[in-house]
Amino acid sequence: QPFEILKDPRSPSSPADFQKQFEFLIEVRDKLSEAHQAITDIRSAREQIQGYLKRLPEDSTYNALREKGKAIVKALTQVEEALYQTKNESRQDPLNFPIRLTNKLGHLNSLVGMGDFPPTEQDIAVKNELTAQIDAELARFHQVLESDIPEFNRLAREAAIDAVIVK
Repeated sequence: QPFEILKDPRSPSSPADFQKQFEFLIEVRDKLSEAHQAITDIRSAREQIQGYLKRLPEDSTYNALREKGKAIVKALTQVEEALYQTKNESRQDPLNFPIRLTNKLGHLNSLVGMGDFPPTEQDIAVKNELTAQIDAELARFHQVLESDIPEFNRLAREAAIDAVIVK
């Protein structure tokens, strides 16, 4: 059976205010999802490259491949650490290690979602600034994906390293 959701009569907010809040929260959710997917992809790519580098024979023939792999791992780690605080292990670690971009944006999202009010101009300005910084890191990640990893794969094909190596 159909039903209607009514606003709290004590709230001074209009339906347009609720819509602005909803749109703000959805935009932040989508940006956080994009950043978190990138973090997952970064970890996967880094793990694969590190595993491949461990299998490389200690031979100067593979120096270009080894250096390219190390450079990619370093670049991926820098992007991940800009997006997410990777050093937190205990509840007190946020006091020792500053929060990163995704944590800041997520916290802003929770603050804006607390009341029945539209986001303030300051909320929007902070969201835009954090989103721009996240987008810059995502662009760095996509640069690695689109140019560095294909180059690494080309060098790996040329090296023709066996898939299974028993040492």
